Amino acid sequence: MCRVSSFSILILLFCQILQQSIQGFLLPLSSKRFDRFPPTSMVQATVDKTEAEWKELLTPDQYFVLREEGTEPPNTSGLNDINDAGTFTCAGCGTPLFTTETKFDSGTGWPSFYAPIDQSSVKLSTDFKLILPRTECSCAACGGHLGHVFGDGPDPTGQRFCMNGVAMKFSSDQEYPDLAANVSVQQDQDPYKVGMWQVVPGVMINGILGGLFFNSFLIQFENGLSSPLDALPLLPAIYFGVLAVRTCGRLLLI
Repeated sequence: MCRVSSFSILILLFCQILQQSIQGFLLPLSSKRFDRFPPTSMVQATVDKTEAEWKELLTPDQYFVLREEGTEPPNTSGLNDINDAGTFTCAGCGTPLFTTETKFDSGTGWPSFYAPIDQSSVKLSTDFKLILPRTECSCAACGGHLGHVFGDGPDPTGQRFCMNGVAMKFSSDQEYPDLAANVSVQQDQDPYKVGMWQVVPGVMINGILGGLFFNSFLIQFENGLSSPLDALPLLPAIYFGVLAVRTCGRLLLI
């Protein structure tokens, strides 16, 4: 009979929470380069407006998200269904943020991307609104709240920029070829790269979890496997081991 203890499950939950917390702290720290605007950056000069000016410029929903750091309900943004080549810009100041090339269906109900246009288009900070630290993503030019960044995205970055659709606007490459050309140049000159401390926590936590489950399997193997269920810890051991190796591969992109 399988003897996977409740303690192992608690360890699993604790490590997942710990990984998210560590990334919430370290991702902004490892991305301080976001605060540096290179001469070729497409990021506009800092946009300073009064709250009255923002309320006049933005719709109530845009103001709620961009200026009050709110969150739109999931599956309410038309940007979820956009797959045409183009650029997603800040609804507050027009700064280019993401392209369709890095957009993917995360199944969360919010527009998601695995990377911004470049190193300078967004700014990352630590958010404690839900007690546990999260990585907040804001427009680098106007400071408007866009969403949050999580470490469960696809390759090559492994990140999920979970954005509020109401905080952005879409410009197709066909209608705005000049914008598309400028974005392409900026991507080549200042490509987005994942920071080392955005990757290391995932490698460590997944490696530890894989090792714990594999050790549990070895103990049961040495005591004799009485049923196929006794080998169950081997499955999460392989799963987390693969995740650790896969995450290590992202270090090569740094």
